Amino acid sequence: MEEVKKSDERSTNSWKEDANGIIIFVSFTLLIPPAHALTSWKTSLFSATVAAFIIESYRKLSPDTGDQTIVLLEQISRQLAGLANNTDPIQPATQLFSPSASTIWVNAMWLMSLVLSITSALFATLLQQWARKYVDKPQVPIVPSQCARVHSFLFLGARKYNLRLAVDIAPTLLHLSVFLFFAGLVIFFIPINRTVAIAVSTSVGLFVVAYFTLTILPCIDHACPYRTPLSKIWWLIWHSSLSLIVLCGRWIVRRLHHRLVPYNLGEITSPRQHKVVNWSKILEDAVKKRRYRLKNGFGKGIIQGALDAPVDVDRKALTRLFGLFELAADKSKLPKFMAAIPRDKIVEFMTPPIDSGKIVFRKPLLTLLRNNVVGTRATRLDEDVHRRSLLVCLHAVHHIAKVFIVPNGVPQSDLWRLLGDMRANFAHSSHMQVLWADTDPAIRVISRSICALLARRLVRRDRFEEPELDWLSNVTGQSSDAISNSVGDLPTLDRMNLKSFVFGVFSNQEDDFTGENIPCFAETLAILINAGIPEAFDGNTFRAGLVDLINWTGDDGQDGDFVANKLRSMFQNFLQAPGSAPGPGTMPILTPTTVPKR
Repeated sequence: MEEVKKSDERSTNSWKEDANGIIIFVSFTLLIPPAHALTSWKTSLFSATVAAFIIESYRKLSPDTGDQTIVLLEQISRQLAGLANNTDPIQPATQLFSPSASTIWVNAMWLMSLVLSITSALFATLLQQWARKYVDKPQVPIVPSQCARVHSFLFLGARKYNLRLAVDIAPTLLHLSVFLFFAGLVIFFIPINRTVAIAVSTSVGLFVVAYFTLTILPCIDHACPYRTPLSKIWWLIWHSSLSLIVLCGRWIVRRLHHRLVPYNLGEITSPRQHKVVNWSKILEDAVKKRRYRLKNGFGKGIIQGALDAPVDVDRKALTRLFGLFELAADKSKLPKFMAAIPRDKIVEFMTPPIDSGKIVFRKPLLTLLRNNVVGTRATRLDEDVHRRSLLVCLHAVHHIAKVFIVPNGVPQSDLWRLLGDMRANFAHSSHMQVLWADTDPAIRVISRSICALLARRLVRRDRFEEPELDWLSNVTGQSSDAISNSVGDLPTLDRMNLKSFVFGVFSNQEDDFTGENIPCFAETLAILINAGIPEAFDGNTFRAGLVDLINWTGDDGQDGDFVANKLRSMFQNFLQAPGSAPGPGTMPILTPTTVPKR
């Protein structure tokens, strides 16, 4: 009997060693890192880890020979004891081996995890081969037109069979494999040790919470860079559920709408009817939005979310780019970048131009303005880039200057501090005088407009400091004594400012205004004659102020007569029909007209 038992044990141990050897061989084979993909190597490493746990767990699916030997020895001992006492030996009840439910679940989960991880590695290998064939096939023909045709043919095939979806399958399988492994790990330790099982369950629970959070975050916030392969599935489930809720809500509101809102009368009188109609419109918009989201999917939804983002996103990105260009070794990059920005966009990006008591884009605008004014022609880029970058910068500064006309939401202390910063840095007298004499009429007009707008706000102070008085003297062309004697007399100071602006714009003006220069000049002129700009343009007030301006400039010698003729010619269409003056509204579009040269 001992020989039989030893032979049985040897055969059983031999079978176990063979099985262990097979699994270990698979494990070490999977551990060999493939040269074609790092993803496959990681998958193989995980598969080897799962296989190591399976080596320990699969034994519990079959009866243990050691336990069977002990049972047989106990049975023989009882029989021998019975013979010695002349009693009948007790025959123990034969118990059939049956693995526990937890053992079955653990092995099923771990084996499925191993299958999924190996499948993921194989699928990653196939994807590498498909991608290599996709790249190599168009290079087989020699003729370029044939190469292009093969590439287009394969590209359409990749779109037809949705190759993007196949690319997402490999990591998805691996993630599912990890979840199965963790679930089996928790079940494995529950019958062994309660403390260890709690520790493992806590760790797995934290992992699940973190994974679920990373899955749903990009669905809530499109700017979130974290996502998992299940994010697309969650996106579909989430928006499908919301669509179902919205459709149910729309059906209920429609039933209420049919009952409460009359079909034939066409008039909604009661507050209850108004609420039902508003709810109906809101739900209709929500249904369209959900259909659009489901139709476009997860990827296009993120793109649309970026396109619908507020302008603050562009402002932050532009601020970051400005900072990078300022630190760059090549100092010509910042002017080139500024020249490429459309003028209306820079104004849109910095609206509102004053944020929390600070001027938006202050440092890059001031750097560009000083470099464009102080820098010599030899150190500048080509003339076109210089002009475009300077005009973009001046338009941004002009946008800031208009805020001081109606400083909504700006505290008085911040207002005068910001005004002083604008006057001393952005509208410095020596810098502005260079721009006033520029050969480009657009630069002359907008630089004059900036100084006129800042002066209009500055003359409303109760008293002037010496730097402010000197600056006003340079801008208006009046002596410091004349300005000091007119403190508190706003009509006189405004008239000085208006005269210096108009005469300064038209001084040495031999060419006619172009379409891009007239709106800036007309808007500043309307502000200086109190025609309601920038809040609401009043055509009657603007016409009355314009007529008065033409009358008193015409009496100011030869220069005044030239300026009056310029104004009459520029606004002749507006002045010819006094009965059709527009009321409060938008500034009319003015067209350039031909004026005799001086």
